[in-house]
Amino acid sequence: MNDIKVLYLRINQYCNAHCYMCDFWKNSKSEITDEKFENILNIMKKVELIRFTGGEPLLCEKLPQYIAKCHLRGIKTSVITNGLILDTKLDALVESGLDQIVISVDGSTSELHDSLRGTKGLWKKIDKTLEQIVKEYPSLHIRVNTVVSEKNLSDLPNLVQWLEKRQVEQWSIIPIKLDTYKWHNKITLEDFKREYLNFQKSIEKCNIELMGYSAVWAGNIENFWKGDGYIRPKGNCYLTRMVGFYDPFLDHLYPCNCIPHRKLSFSSTRGEKDWYFEHGHEYCKGCEPLNAYCADFPEKIKENIFNF
Repeated sequence: MNDIKVLYLRINQYCNAHCYMCDFWKNSKSEITDEKFENILNIMKKVELIRFTGGEPLLCEKLPQYIAKCHLRGIKTSVITNGLILDTKLDALVESGLDQIVISVDGSTSELHDSLRGTKGLWKKIDKTLEQIVKEYPSLHIRVNTVVSEKNLSDLPNLVQWLEKRQVEQWSIIPIKLDTYKWHNKITLEDFKREYLNFQKSIEKCNIELMGYSAVWAGNIENFWKGDGYIRPKGNCYLTRMVGFYDPFLDHLYPCNCIPHRKLSFSSTRGEKDWYFEHGHEYCKGCEPLNAYCADFPEKIKENIFNF
């Protein structure tokens, strides 16, 4: 696996938010062992970026220690967080060498975001912490991930304004991927078209970098609404040649951060990578717009590791 440039590393499986699209909050406390962390670090000879995920990775007390170890090896680091306790962890993370923070934000107001994430007071904490980052740690890269559903579709133009106000660099939009979720059961085609086009108009002059295919996350509007069309790679998935997702609790290295949600099983890691390279664009439904883009244009990751 020496070809991997970006490694997603799940360091725990429990969370302190109650998001409607996820059930990690139901899990008991479980964290990666130091031995497994060191092992995966030694295996990944050419990795350039490790993105810590969970669960909620900030709940792992050893996270600053893990970031510092990566920093000593010249590996850049990123953390995906719901932001609930980021204010109390920020100083230690930055002092350990953290390069990027990725925060999940699904609404431009506390009422909307907190209801979607099932956690009262969450949005206000994120808003305050982003302001702190800009003032105290301007070199820390900031990305926001937004899961889009019919619940927050109409709010996207307002979210654009808030992201610009908080000087967020990058925005990755992720259409909800629940298997049971069907847009045509949630919103009329007429309403979907109107809100989607309002979103696209709102980003025409914004200063935020929309990641990958995020600006066109629905692709063909009518097909997407029907459930017949998804953003996916146009051909071979070159992302699988550069990215890995390691789950220490299953001791499994997946060829993409979206793959753990699939149900296929393989006899070898190499066989899994090769299969998704050739067949992912045919099989995967609901690929993230950023992933699909990097699968089509892997040179973008080579240009800048934070392009993924």
